[in-house]
Amino acid sequence: MRTFSLPGKRSLKLAVAGFLLTTAATGSAFAATPTDAPAATSPAATSAVQAPALPSKAPAGALEPTGYWTAEKLRNAIPADLPNDPKLPASQDPAPRTGPPSIASHPVAPVGRTTLNDPVPSTAGKVFFSDNGLNYVCSAAAVNNNYKNLVVTAGHCIHSGQGGNWHSNIAFAPSYYNGQSGAGLWNWAAARTFNAWINNSNFSYDQAFFTVWPRNNRSLIDTVGGNGLAINNSRSQPGTRIWGWPAEPPFNGEVPYYCDGTTSASGSTDAALGCTMNGGASGGPWLKDRIDQNLGYIFAATSRRTTSGPQILLATPFNSEVLDMFNQMT
Repeated sequence: MRTFSLPGKRSLKLAVAGFLLTTAATGSAFAATPTDAPAATSPAATSAVQAPALPSKAPAGALEPTGYWTAEKLRNAIPADLPNDPKLPASQDPAPRTGPPSIASHPVAPVGRTTLNDPVPSTAGKVFFSDNGLNYVCSAAAVNNNYKNLVVTAGHCIHSGQGGNWHSNIAFAPSYYNGQSGAGLWNWAAARTFNAWINNSNFSYDQAFFTVWPRNNRSLIDTVGGNGLAINNSRSQPGTRIWGWPAEPPFNGEVPYYCDGTTSASGSTDAALGCTMNGGASGGPWLKDRIDQNLGYIFAATSRRTTSGPQILLATPFNSEVLDMFNQMT
């Protein structure tokens, strides 16, 4: 495995089919599963929800088996807010549990391929969902696991947090570019996040996983590949790459962007990286130790941003509690 160690500068690039438009600029972005489980008292405990069963036959011309998502709904989905710093108050939950650095899973390319140097990453994409009658969009990424069906994103892309509800109609669109998903839409099967997010909107626990149903008799990971999952890493990581689909001006959510640089510690639990991505980029993967342009180990998922001073993305690196949640996903 080759480890990429990039300069400490922060830059934003636009991923464009066939080539990358690169602009080095500090602080800017590069465009180139039946019912909820009962709540537990520990903030590290998680709850899950199951998706409704897929229909036996999809409607004619449907983009996915349920027929809910149309090209118009995808295009008009509202970028999920990238919540502002600082963290919301009123949570008395303790800091997340950590331990020695470890690897929960290793990255794999799609079946039949060895590298993933595509300008539009095959393992990352957009996650669409409904909440209170409106359609929204976040970012997410496929993660290799034993069942070959897993996606990681932010907790607020799965559940609204304190006083809110589980989202519905969740669908993953890997390698999304100009209205198209390179591998189609993948319907969710089950979702899980921390009770500390559900009950208190604690951003230290703003992480979630969801599983997807096979598509055309193939698993997600065999089709698009899957990133590895890195646990209990330092908040200072050289060579970090953050992918996202920002959708608020000046971005439009139609193409992926990434920010490269060295993360730093922020607050009590966060990693930080200067980056101009905004709403819609929530849940995007933070990659370390990449083995090619867009496949590596995810150690965090975009949680929120600053709105004054330098533009910075924030995320709590995955810890032992995230590993516990990963091991619950089947």
